Amino acid sequence: MLRGGRMYGERDDLDPPRPALYGIPPDAIADERPDRRPEDAKRVGLSRHTEEGAVVHFVANLDRAKPGHKMMAWILLVTFATPALYTLFLLL
Repeated sequence: MLRGGRMYGERDDLDPPRPALYGIPPDAIADERPDRRPEDAKRVGLSRHTEEGAVVHFVANLDRAKPGHKMMAWILLVTFATPALYTLFLLL
């Protein structure tokens, strides 16, 4: 046996099982949520637990019918486009 009560070959980087919340296992709640990621993001392996995947997840959940969501989409567009445009102007 190794330190910590683990046997040789057992992984220590796995999350321990979590208790059920209100009698519902946590995995059941996660499985019921719709996955709105684009197919390309799923194929590449982006999840909401990565930096890039979190942005994709956030943007995929925006609703174009809501004015606040439209405003956030424009803010994100300006935020990500400004450095690219600035670099382009410096190169010219």
